[in-house]
Amino acid sequence: MLIQAVGIKGGTDMSNDKFFTRKSSCCDCCGKRVIGFRPVRIGGCCLEIEGLDDVFEEYSKGGKVPEDRTGDQLVFDLRKLNFIPEDAEDLYKEAFLREYRSYLKAKGK
Repeated sequence: MLIQAVGIKGGTDMSNDKFFTRKSSCCDCCGKRVIGFRPVRIGGCCLEIEGLDDVFEEYSKGGKVPEDRTGDQLVFDLRKLNFIPEDAEDLYKEAFLREYRSYLKAKGK
């Protein structure tokens, strides 16, 4: 009964679950993957941020540059999967932009 409640048995569709997404990669045998975590230094603390690489990939493909407006969008989008205190938004924004710049530099963009 408990197994059915969490969607492992009984044909429950988990494609809209926040931990699973569709991916058409040949490496994913079942077409789903777990969203990853990435450590980010925010305000002197190292925090695990969920979905950061996926968001960076999406932003990069969309041609978004690491500017103030993009930082606001990063906070908005990543808040869907992570707790971001309102009084610390600027710290998160600064850290996300720093990480996005590093991501783009590593990609050669």
